[in-house]
Amino acid sequence: MTTTHIFMDNSNIFGGAQRTAREREQAFWLSVRVDYENLFRLLIHNKQNRTTSMLAGSVPPGNDELWKAAHRAGFDTTLLRRVESDNGRLIEQGVDEVIHLKVANILLDTDEPGTMVLATGDGAETEQGSSFTQQVRRAAKRNWNVEIWSWQAQLSKRLRDTRLESPKQVKVFKLDEWYESIVFIKGGTYSIDGIANTVITRSCRSFNLTDTKMAEAMS
Repeated sequence: MTTTHIFMDNSNIFGGAQRTAREREQAFWLSVRVDYENLFRLLIHNKQNRTTSMLAGSVPPGNDELWKAAHRAGFDTTLLRRVESDNGRLIEQGVDEVIHLKVANILLDTDEPGTMVLATGDGAETEQGSSFTQQVRRAAKRNWNVEIWSWQAQLSKRLRDTRLESPKQVKVFKLDEWYESIVFIKGGTYSIDGIANTVITRSCRSFNLTDTKMAEAMS
């Protein structure tokens, strides 16, 4: 039986949500929120035999709703929180490299090709020379189906073009198609450059998951 493995690069996805909100509705970045339950529903839609579900990234403490939503959706969050350095600062744990390694291990240890879902737009190489782009190419070479989920503004050309290299194996989906169901605005007063700005709350719309909508989201 084929398996499905999902990896979400939270820093990239959340940063893309902030960027898209700024472009679409001139939202202040401090007011932008992600409805993770809807996002998780989107990523796991019609996925069979889900073996790996990992949420990784750099998120400061105090995000209880994110932890709860991730755990309800069956996502492992052990790579999510920042760790304290010797000087007391919160730092990232080399998250990207760890995800790249886990993806490589799955490709090596799984006999039958399955589906790899990568929620990220990051196609750059790390200091150690690894990248999501390389792992997509390796998966496609081994006849895995790969889904890349990213905000259009956040998707690197290098990662996007892997679908041209392996059109049968690699699909790229734009989260922008579900923007109003994934991103909401938290109202309040926010100080930007010393200027107080009042923001009106905007809630998420109802969620529509159909095969037609999925096809429209492919780039």
